[in-house]
Amino acid sequence: MTAPSRALGLVPHLFVKDVDEALSFYGKAFGAVELFRNRLPDGTVLFVEVAIGDTRLLVSQEIPQLDALAPATLGGTPMLLTLETEDPDDLFRRAVFAGATVEAPIEEMFFGERYGRVVDPDGHRWALTTKREQFTPEDIDARTPPGV
Repeated sequence: MTAPSRALGLVPHLFVKDVDEALSFYGKAFGAVELFRNRLPDGTVLFVEVAIGDTRLLVSQEIPQLDALAPATLGGTPMLLTLETEDPDDLFRRAVFAGATVEAPIEEMFFGERYGRVVDPDGHRWALTTKREQFTPEDIDARTPPGV
């Protein structure tokens, strides 16, 4: 019997209407740096690999014939990208300045994080967070506001 394969890492792959505009936003908002760009023979950007901190992200142009659709085409996204940072307030300000809309302002949360959410110009949702305190599940239950 062979050993089961194990995952080596997870790299989110985002589809956008305009790759260069998206990369400009990710650079201004999150300090993204382009590492590699792969184009199809017709010039379509198949994907661009970028680094955001220690994380990799793939960004591709929307290609409907490959079912690679941006949130605007789909009517939104159910996914939330969580970006851990030492200073979520700074990244939040940078993201809004670069063109993101505020989904939830940065605030101290009952689960021990400073946390807020923005939506980038392509409709991808980002949580910006840093851990402040480590709570047990029981502590979080006791701290959870009514109705949450």
